[in-house]
Amino acid sequence: MRRLVRSSFILLAAVVVLAASASGAQKVATIKASSGPIETGIGFFKLSSDAANATQFERIRAAGAKYIEIRMYWSAIAPAGNTQPTGFQASDPADPKYNWNWDDSERQIQAAAAAGLKPILAITSAPRWAEGSSSGLANGGAYKPSPSALAKFMTAVGRRYSGSFEGLPRVQYWAIWNEPNLNTFLAPQTSNKKAFAPGWYRSMLNAAADAVHAVNSSNVVIGGETAPFGVGAVSRTATKPIDFMEKVLCISEKRVVNKRTKQVTYTYKSACKTKTKFDIWSHHPYTQGGPTTKAKLHGNVSLGDMGEMRTVLNAAIKAKHVVSGKKVRLWVTEFSWDSKPPDPKGVPVALETRWVAQMLYQTWSSGVSFVNWFLLRDQPLSSSYWQSGLYYSGSSISSDRAKPVLRAFRFPFVALPQTANGKTTVLLWGRTPASKSGSVIIERKAGSTWKKVKTLSANRYGIFQARISRPANTSSLRARLPNGSDKSADFALTAPKKSWAGCPFGQGC
Repeated sequence: MRRLVRSSFILLAAVVVLAASASGAQKVATIKASSGPIETGIGFFKLSSDAANATQFERIRAAGAKYIEIRMYWSAIAPAGNTQPTGFQASDPADPKYNWNWDDSERQIQAAAAAGLKPILAITSAPRWAEGSSSGLANGGAYKPSPSALAKFMTAVGRRYSGSFEGLPRVQYWAIWNEPNLNTFLAPQTSNKKAFAPGWYRSMLNAAADAVHAVNSSNVVIGGETAPFGVGAVSRTATKPIDFMEKVLCISEKRVVNKRTKQVTYTYKSACKTKTKFDIWSHHPYTQGGPTTKAKLHGNVSLGDMGEMRTVLNAAIKAKHVVSGKKVRLWVTEFSWDSKPPDPKGVPVALETRWVAQMLYQTWSSGVSFVNWFLLRDQPLSSSYWQSGLYYSGSSISSDRAKPVLRAFRFPFVALPQTANGKTTVLLWGRTPASKSGSVIIERKAGSTWKKVKTLSANRYGIFQARISRPANTSSLRARLPNGSDKSADFALTAPKKSWAGCPFGQGC
């Protein structure tokens, strides 16, 4: 989503406001809400030196993240030109026509693995010779990328990062294409006024999955990668992510209106027998408000709609449309809010700190098991739209300052008052910084002092939760580790009276 040109996002935002081993082997289980882990990652952004990048990797790991997403442009790695070079062996990672060191991506993969991070290699942008004919339109690697050519490239890159090629590290996680529901990245979205991109993307995803799984059956294929906002179920420019997902997974929806309450709900069922191969479905749920905010148009997906996306995915799983040899998961592979400061139109940093902890709870309770944050450090306000870092940027990364939001990202904790039958209780939820089991002490703030409320036990994923009576004379709660080595950000029992709504990219819209 971040790579959209500014004018494209303005258009979308305006509308919102108005193989081998995985080939059918085992039964796929549906995804449950409020269970399992909530892991984190951070998107990589190349800095000016290897030393600066090494610091970036260290800080990503220290932020509690286990993954780092590194984008790889097929069009830059493969040979250029309108026709495939004679003699080019596209499935061979050792073919000299490949340019693996473009933009130092290979060094970054090695450095990330050395720092103890799991690289997610996100593949996008076809070379010109692997695109379809577009009658002279600007392609940008997006026009009808060849599924068979993509499969050969995935075989080559999978072999190269198999862990047994020239001493290079293993890459296990492979994300296939960025935001294919936007014509910026996959075109055309329609043909003869009918949806075209979903079916084409399914062919690309299936071909890539077969290739990646053939290299190593334990490789993990990430599909979807959808943008949050579209302008219709069938659109020339941007397809709503739920509609795109339904067409890829061969699911239809039915709108149901309760005659008494007029409440609208949707049911989902099989629309055909076509199958799609992947292990994780992912989405980018950028949100124009807080963690529970829903998109204004049905079919678009912000944070508050992730449960609906899980429902569609489960419908496809139940219909046996999803082919995977693993436990299928739902991930968020790109998300953030710009903060104020430094972005004058971003979310006030104190509110963002609360929201980031609540965002991790919201996604976890919707069935999401992983969130990838964009980015580690702010980009310069004078030249970039991206001020969503966990650090305020200094003159160099060594002089960066941590934002309060970093603590909420590393050690998320929420205390949400809930009233039922005249009685108010507080839902406590959090995750330890290292996502490990152990004891966690809950404390309450009374005046200027902190007093122990109770001790909770975190499970094997580091998740702890409980429900308690609302403590009297208490403004905030927090969680801390028994040895005092870390504590969460304070979480006020009373939500701020002044909230925020607007573009998640602040003044970048």
